[in-house]
Amino acid sequence: ASNPTSVDELVETLAPLLAQQRRRWAERCQAHGLSIIGFHAVALLEERGPTSMSRLADDLGVALPNATGIVDRLCERGLVERTPDPADRRIVRVGLTDAGRALVAEMEAGRRDRLRRLFGALTPTQQRRLAAALRDLARAAATLAPQPSTES
Repeated sequence: ASNPTSVDELVETLAPLLAQQRRRWAERCQAHGLSIIGFHAVALLEERGPTSMSRLADDLGVALPNATGIVDRLCERGLVERTPDPADRRIVRVGLTDAGRALVAEMEAGRRDRLRRLFGALTPTQQRRLAAALRDLARAAATLAPQPSTES
């Protein structure tokens, strides 16, 4: 195997692994009866807490009617619930139910288990090199991360 030396080579080396992970993630979502965008909505709510429908639509990159359909399906599954905003009852907020939080925790545990098996297949020296590279990557990602927007 060649030693990647350019950004393009790094991207091309990582691309098949990322594609494999996307396929596995899609299979896991399907096994739980969720679309990828449905799980994305659940994950956003787990990260941010109850969110207005308009903000959720913006964060998902969909029109409000599409977000409403996504949330309807998640409500039917018992994963999210709608509640009036305490400060402005005209605004509907969407938040996770206990079942939604449990689903996120279960899927995250599965993902972490797969990563443990993958990293466990490396030698201790490879694990140390990867840990250093991942710390560097995390620092680089932090410099590129957009600043959190405030909800209007």
